[in-house]
This record gives sequence, C-alpha cells and structure tokens, in this order.
Amino acid sequence: MVDDPQPRRGGAPAVIGLWVLTRALSMVILATAERLVVGDVFYYWRKVSALAEAGLPGTLREYPTPVVWFLSIPQLGGGSRTGYLIAFVVLMLALDAVLTYALWRGAGRRRDRAIDFWIAYVFLVGPLCYTRFDMVPAVLAGGALLAARRRPWLTGALTGLGAAIKLWPALLAGAFAARRAGRGQMLCAFVVVGFGLAALSLVTGGASRLFSPLTWQSGRGLQIESVWATPLMVARAFDPARWTVRYSTFQAYEVFGPGVSALLVVSTAATVLGLLVTVALFVRGYRNPGVTAVGLGLLVLATIAITTITNKTLSPQYLLWLGGPAAALLLSRRSEGPRWHRVLGRLAVQLLVLALLTQLTYPLLYNGLLGRAPALAVVSTVVTALRNLSLLVLTVEVCRYAWLALARDSAVEPGAVEQDPDPA
Repeated sequence: MVDDPQPRRGGAPAVIGLWVLTRALSMVILATAERLVVGDVFYYWRKVSALAEAGLPGTLREYPTPVVWFLSIPQLGGGSRTGYLIAFVVLMLALDAVLTYALWRGAGRRRDRAIDFWIAYVFLVGPLCYTRFDMVPAVLAGGALLAARRRPWLTGALTGLGAAIKLWPALLAGAFAARRAGRGQMLCAFVVVGFGLAALSLVTGGASRLFSPLTWQSGRGLQIESVWATPLMVARAFDPARWTVRYSTFQAYEVFGPGVSALLVVSTAATVLGLLVTVALFVRGYRNPGVTAVGLGLLVLATIAITTITNKTLSPQYLLWLGGPAAALLLSRRSEGPRWHRVLGRLAVQLLVLALLTQLTYPLLYNGLLGRAPALAVVSTVVTALRNLSLLVLTVEVCRYAWLALARDSAVEPGAVEQDPDPA
C-alpha cells in the first residue's frame, strides 16, 4: 500500500462518496449474489421474537446476555422478519459509518490511507459484515485504539463493552494496560463497564446464563473454515468418503472423521501457547516505559490475530475483528517517522488480500466446502487453505513486529530483530 507523503487536506466529499459507493455495491451484492448470508439475522429475529416465552435464560445462550439486549434493538422497528433484517443492516451500516467518521476525525479531518483501508477492507470481506454483529467488537476495538492516547478512560469503557458483547476483547485490556500513561483510568473504566454488565447479566439471567457462552464454546467441534481443520479439509477434497461435513448442534458446519480428535487436542494446545505468547508480549510492553502508538497498535493487532488463529472455530466474520484496530494502527504510522511506513503498508495489503480470500471462502465458494458442488470442492478448499495460511503468516509477522516495536530502545529498526538487545 503506497503511502502519501502528506495526508490530503479536506477530502470529506471523497470519503463520503467512496463510502456510499462501496456500501451501495455491498447492498446490491447482498440482494443478488450473496443472499444466503442473511440466515443468521433471521435466526436472531426468531430468538428475539420468542424472548417473552423463552425468557432471558433460554434465549441465545451461545452469546453473552448483553447480546440479547443489543439484538433486540432492530426489533423496535417492527415485528416482521423483513423489517428486522432491514433494521439490523442499517444498524451495522451506522456502526461502520461511525468508525469511518472517527478515523477521519483522527486524521485531522483529512482523507487518509487508514480511512481508505477501512472502507476497502469491509467491502472485501463482503455483505457478511452487515448480517453479523461482529461489526460491534471491530468498531469498539478500533475506537478504543483511537482513544488510547488522549482518552484512556474511553478506551477502557469501549473494551469493557466489547468484552460484554464478545468475551475475547477482555484480552485487549491487558494490551492497553501496556501504556503507563492513563493505565489507572483505562483499567477502572474497563472494570466498571465490563464487570458492571456482567453483574447486570447475573441479576437478570442467572448464573447458568452468565456462563453458558463458555460452556457452549468448549463443546464445539472442528469448524471447517478453521486453521486446524485445514489438513482434513484438504484430504477430504481428494477423498470425500473418509471425512464428512455436517451442520452440528452448535449451529456450525464441522468436519467429522479420522484425525478430528487429535486436531482438537492440537488446537487446545495452540490456544494455550497463543495465550503464553500474548502474555509475553504484554510483559514486554509493561517493561517499556514509553510504548509508542505503533507499538500499542501492533500489540492489540497481535492479540486479536493470535485469538483468531488458535481457535478451533473460525467463522468468516471473525476476520472483521482485525479491520478496526488495523485502520486505527495505520492512522498512527506518521507518529513514528518513515521507518514504519513500509511495514504497516505491507501488513495492510496482506489484510486486504485476507479480506478478499475470506469472501471467496464464504459465501462465494462455500458450497464446494460443503460438498454440494463437487466441481468446486478442490477450488474452494485451496482458497480456504490459502486464506488460513495467509492468516498464519500475518499473525507471525504482526507478533514479530509487535515484539520489535515494544523494545525499550524505540529507535530499533523494523528489520533489525536479530540485533534487539532486550531478549525479554
């Protein structure tokens, strides 16, 4: 991604025009080629519509309780299924627009490559972005990173809200705490919002409902798009009789057959290892009295990438989580001088390729993975494998650069990892 020597002044009409054009194209694609991605929204509608009968403890138990409250918002526009779908998509578009505006404000009310990246990234992931609520944690994480330098209390509040919605953003509190300035404010706001919503969830839904998302996640199998399912899915493309793909009780397509149990064990071990790597990065950040904006951004991005890649589940919308923080990270690139421009530009290009491969994986080539289109089986499997390999490479690179950027010597060059004097 080529960077401008200076950000372009103004540029609001161009930003608005680009956003409107790409989002309108996304809506056309949603209404034509990718209509199947609305299935989850209809599922939310059925559950929310039956909330009065099932009660909060029996509604959407796979998600944290605040998700039920959030998913009830589109229901305010009317009780029909179509009305709920329209309201849901409009709500996701609004969140998308909010982060676009925040990036524009953060760039000094100028058009910036960070804004272009966010607009392109969401477009390349596809209309799926507007039919899942993963736009929420993506926008919250991006907003938290944007606010980290001047409003640490807002960073903590947004992170706590993200944790209440999707759980994994709780790890980001550890990343944001690496910056000493405003650490107390950030952690206090995180505890008040995050634990406050947890307490409210306990009071309204009970203990069983509070912990049901964790038990649900632990019981899930090997999702076909996950990194750990890749070897079996590649083998299945050439020998479909040995492995089957079924829609499980956990509302996801999982692979069954030889090697699944072993790879589930491997994924658990990888999750533990990923957590250790994440903690090591946190410790390195804590030991640095002057964590830079780029160092903090890379730490946040590394935390999300590790969480995404080590899991036994990897739904396509999870890739959206990386987009918000990556855009905020790009916005901070000039604060470090020119040496980080090339690194962050390359990471941005890799993310855009990942976004496109994700839309190809789901929904465009998904029938090949499911075995419904034998002619597409090999192509869809290869594309998914390339996406997962690219995600693995990106994660390793982001961790490497985060480790470098968090060094005590802030003058260390991105290409000088071997000369890093601080082995901790």
